[in-house]
Amino acid sequence: MNKKIIAATILFFFVSVFFVSAKEKDDLYLKAVGEKNLETKIGLLKEYIDKYGTEKDDKYIKFIYIQAVDTSYRLKLYDDTIRYGELAVGIEGIDPSNKLNVLFEISNAFYITKKDLDKAMNYAESIIELSKEGIKELEKSGQDKAKADQFINNYKMFYLAPAYKLQALILFNKNKDDAAMIKQAAEKALLAYEIDKSESTATQIFGYAYNLSTKNQFNEAISLAEKVLNKENPKFNEVHFLGVLYFKIKDRDKALSYFETAYKLKPQADLALKIGQLVFKTDAEKGIKYFADSYVLSNFNKATDAYKYLQQLYFNEVAKGKTEDEKEEGFAAIIEAAKSRLGNAEKSDSGNSAEN
Repeated sequence: MNKKIIAATILFFFVSVFFVSAKEKDDLYLKAVGEKNLETKIGLLKEYIDKYGTEKDDKYIKFIYIQAVDTSYRLKLYDDTIRYGELAVGIEGIDPSNKLNVLFEISNAFYITKKDLDKAMNYAESIIELSKEGIKELEKSGQDKAKADQFINNYKMFYLAPAYKLQALILFNKNKDDAAMIKQAAEKALLAYEIDKSESTATQIFGYAYNLSTKNQFNEAISLAEKVLNKENPKFNEVHFLGVLYFKIKDRDKALSYFETAYKLKPQADLALKIGQLVFKTDAEKGIKYFADSYVLSNFNKATDAYKYLQQLYFNEVAKGKTEDEKEEGFAAIIEAAKSRLGNAEKSDSGNSAEN
């Protein structure tokens, strides 16, 4: 009888310990995943991993690792992001969206720390492969088309495009001085742009075009830039850049077109001078207009090339044969017209008469 009592007591003790231990685990899990403060949260997640991370078939561990990766990443603890992330991707049964997030954070962590750019590239490729698999499954699922299309769009916008952009950054940072590597980076960024058509992706691609131009790869730079140029709402820097590129390859018509577009967006003295120099031989009136604009934009500085061109073109060609008074009057009218165009009518052009 005593042996039965002892055995029952021992069994009760172990059962009690088991339930206490299970409750402690549940409490720690709930506390960790529910914590809002990131510094406190990562401490609780690490505590759970230290205590229970080696237990087989732990029902919480995959969620703990997912949150450990995300919390570490948000805290910029990139070594922890990598360590927990590489453990997390090896766990079976992780939801695809959670796995994609983990892969993205690991890839970014490797890229940011520059610890292993090949690994960063491979993890980004895993995002692309997993996203494409998800898209194929949705296309074959037979579910409501509108819902399927929304999920497919989410895969493309939130995973595929960012993964391509990340791969572009990785390739570029592998060797910024290698034109071939920059072209590979640009190709990846273009794949992202085909999906998101975003301003940030276009800016990234313009950056690669600029880098190619510094290596005298002007045609390649033009091709890239024109693929992502917003023709309806262009930016000054972008169209000016294209104007410079076309000028370098001696395509004056294209250069002029882009320079004039840039000038409409942001009138500048140097740009007006450049346009004037491109057109004055074939269109004197147009040349005079831009030289006058440049002169006004330079605050009526008579030492500028614009003023010298303006004088030469007007007095020796356009106004040739007119009386001195007519020349003076015509020259003053040109300056007044430029001031009016540029909104500088209130400025005085002291001593703007001709100096032949």
